[in-house]
Parts: sequence; structure tokens; C-alpha cells
Amino acid sequence: MFNFFKKKKPEIKENKNDFDIELTASILAYEIARSDGDISEPELAILLDEIKKISTKVGKEPKKVLEIIEKYSKNSVSFYEFIDDINKDYSKGNKLSLIRFLYDVAFADKILEVNEERLIRRIADMIKIKDIEVLKIKDASKNGKIIN
Repeated sequence: MFNFFKKKKPEIKENKNDFDIELTASILAYEIARSDGDISEPELAILLDEIKKISTKVGKEPKKVLEIIEKYSKNSVSFYEFIDDINKDYSKGNKLSLIRFLYDVAFADKILEVNEERLIRRIADMIKIKDIEVLKIKDASKNGKIIN
């Protein structure tokens, strides 16, 4: 999916699905964080935690991975290209985890902006997550609850 991350390392190949899931989640979360016009320090901290996982798998510094995500985000017309991949490759559990991660990023600064909410809801709808499940995830994220 993202040729600029691909390296000929067996550990990436073995974890390709997990790697793609983490990368897609990070790019979408970056979009959520910047949707209100400002990426706050708490939002960036959550993103960097995820980016650290990716950076060890691709052998790049977290800062470099973040730069690549930022560049991709600025040059990307839309995130819809990810939706097909998500619908093909993600299990329902992965999709629910993705929505939780997006809400965790959105709530990191303690303020859920309208644009953040709208974007998460649009993504959830396109990856076929029911509204009731989205509301449960939103509530859990807002209140710091762990859900099964």
C-alpha cells in the first residue's frame, strides 16, 4: 500500500497486515487531529505512540515517519482510498479499534471538535460500523473506559 515504507525485512513481511493497519490508523488519526486546524500536544503524543510502533517495523526514526505521514496528508486529496483497504483487510475488531483510536486522538485535548466528530462518523459509516457501536466507543473514549 505505501511503497515508501517497504523494506526487504522479514519482520515487516510477517507483520504486513498489522503494519498496514497501524499505518492506516496513524494517517487517519493525523487527519482527525488536523481537522480542527490545530494539532495539539496531547493529540500529537497519542499519534507518536502509534508512530513509534511503525518506526521500529520499518527501521526509521519516529520523527521521519511522522514527516512522511504529514507529507502524505498534505498531498492527499482524500482518505477514501483507505476505505476499500479497511473494508477488505480489517476484521470487525480492527475496525472498532480504529474508531476507538480516532476518538482517543480527538479527545486527547479534552475537546471533541465538530469537524473531528463529523470525520470519525463518516469513516465509521463507510467502514460499516453501526451508530450504536460508534456511540459506545465515543463514550468509552471520552470517559477513559476500556471496552470489550
